[in-house]
Amino acid sequence: MTIKAILFDHDGTLVDSESSHLAIWQIVLSPFGVSVSDKEYADLFLGVPTEKTADELCKRYPIPITSEQLVQLKLDQTRAFLKTSSFPQIPDAEALLAECASRLPIALVSGSQRFCIDATLDSHQWHSFFSHVVTGDDVLLNKPHPDSYLKALELLGVKGHEAIAIEDTESGANAAASAGIATVAIRNQHSATHDFSRAAIEVENLADAKAWILAQLDA
Repeated sequence: MTIKAILFDHDGTLVDSESSHLAIWQIVLSPFGVSVSDKEYADLFLGVPTEKTADELCKRYPIPITSEQLVQLKLDQTRAFLKTSSFPQIPDAEALLAECASRLPIALVSGSQRFCIDATLDSHQWHSFFSHVVTGDDVLLNKPHPDSYLKALELLGVKGHEAIAIEDTESGANAAASAGIATVAIRNQHSATHDFSRAAIEVENLADAKAWILAQLDA
């Protein structure tokens, strides 16, 4: 395997944002008398774009507004959160980014909105690591569709079999696999029940992901 690029997911992979996103959803849903459990969020909404999450919430609960309006409430609340806070780094994230970026081009491929990604890149000073950044705003079909990964491959000028992706959710892993990319799946506390059968390898953390990736690069 000749690796020419590495593609990183954002939420749950590089930053511990999922707990914050759940807390924000709880704030948004509270006026409607709706609450989402940790298990429900992990099983149904982890790694799922905001628009699809809102659609499903409106189907499951008697929320008296449209899914589009619910999306806007979530985005407004997320913007408010990011004005005073940032998503903390996952352990070993910066070390892995620095090592990979020193050896070949890397890209960030996220289903989140660009303002969320920019907030992370600004707060952790990660802009210099990434050759390209693809967000959910840049594609018509978000994860689990492969569009964001296909766009990143095009920007990088590489084929799917020449890249590695790092993901932490079933939705993201399936998106990368559908783009023909060998995927490292990180099964964390949030994605314990996710199906990673399409991933090339499953690991427990970024340190293990780094060991596998470097083994491929040095092979």
